Order: sequence, then C-alpha cells, then structure tokens
Amino acid sequence: MAKTLNLAGSWKWLAGFLLLALAAFWPSYISKPLASGGFTHLHAATATLWMLMLIAQSWAIDRRRVALHRALGKSSWLLAPLLVVTVLLVAHERIAGAPAQAYAIQTYILYLQLSLAALFAISYAFAIATRRSVARHSRFMICTALTLVDPIVIRLLFWIDTTPAWNYQWLTFGLTDLAFLVLIGLERENRAGRGVFPAMLALFAAAQLPALLGLTESAAWQGFARWVAGL
Repeated sequence: MAKTLNLAGSWKWLAGFLLLALAAFWPSYISKPLASGGFTHLHAATATLWMLMLIAQSWAIDRRRVALHRALGKSSWLLAPLLVVTVLLVAHERIAGAPAQAYAIQTYILYLQLSLAALFAISYAFAIATRRSVARHSRFMICTALTLVDPIVIRLLFWIDTTPAWNYQWLTFGLTDLAFLVLIGLERENRAGRGVFPAMLALFAAAQLPALLGLTESAAWQGFARWVAGL
C-alpha cells in the first residue's frame, strides 16, 4: 500500500500545538497581561486567531464542509498580513527600546523575528498562489504553522534554564526541520504536492543558518538593526 499523507485530520495536531503554545506563553505573557504593550497583545491575538483558523479550516475539510473552509480562508486575506505587520511592530518596539546592556541580544532576536515573519509571508503567499491545488495549498498552510515551532519551544526551554550555556535555536530549529522530515517521510509515495515540503525545508534551513552561525553579529546586520531602531 502506498504511503500517503492526509492533511484533512491535521486539526487534531494543530489543536494540540495551540494548547502547547498556551502553556509556553503562560509564565511570560498570559499570566502577566499588564506587563506587555498594545503591539504585543495585538500580535498575540492575531497569532492565536491564525492557529484557530487553521484548526477550523482543517476540521471543515475533514467534515467535508467545503463552503465553511472557503469562508474561513477568506478571513486569512486580512489576518495573514495583519499577523506579519504585528511581528514587525513588536520587533521595532523592542529594538528601539532595548537598553544598552541588552542591545546585542536584541539584534539577534530581531533577526529571528524578521526571518520567521518572512517565512510565514512566503508560505502564505504560495498557499494563496496554489489555492486551486488542494495538495499544494494545504501543505503551504501547514508551513505557516511550522514558523511557530521556534517561538513556542524556546519558551518551554527557558522554563528549564533561563541562562543556557548553548544556543537553544539549535534545538528549536532542529525540531522544525525534523517536523518537515517527518512530513516528507509520511508522504514519500504521494505525487500531488510532494515537492512542497522539501522546498520549504530548504528555505527554512537557509533562513536558520545566520542565527546558528553567528552572522547576526556582523557589521552589516548590526548596521541594519540600528537603522530599524531609528525608524
């Protein structure tokens, strides 16, 4: 029997992922709502709505409610750009307001924020461009969710140790890439849409390298960070 991947039931995994996100953000954000600014709240709301939309869309397809799936998809035309904008607003707010002793780490975080926003935007853009192909469209939408692995898992890791001796991104990015590899393995005999996950894995890995290799410490990136902070 051919090994195939059915994404219609992915709502169960996405729902579990959302619960994990709520647990990850509880100590630093959810339990302290007054400690965060308006841009952070807006970003949290749009990211949560995005996950809820993905869950609802997958559930609708699983239940063969195509009209509901399409209606929910139309909301993404507003929600996806808004999510990207909120990432940019939070990124600017934090780099502009970073104290001198935290500026170096904030320039690193700036790269993480901008690169994940770019990966999300690219994944969504391809999902819209291929919306007439169910196989490709659904896979690109899954890729938008995979951009959330790093910010969720890294907060769980900080529960264990807030001052690690190693870069947690090696693990968070590794888990993201592992998720791609698992998906590629599960659909290794699929024909429709089979090239999406390998291509996006290559793109995600390329975006991860500057953070892992310390390239955010370069003069070019530091100069770009100062420009962003001055906007």
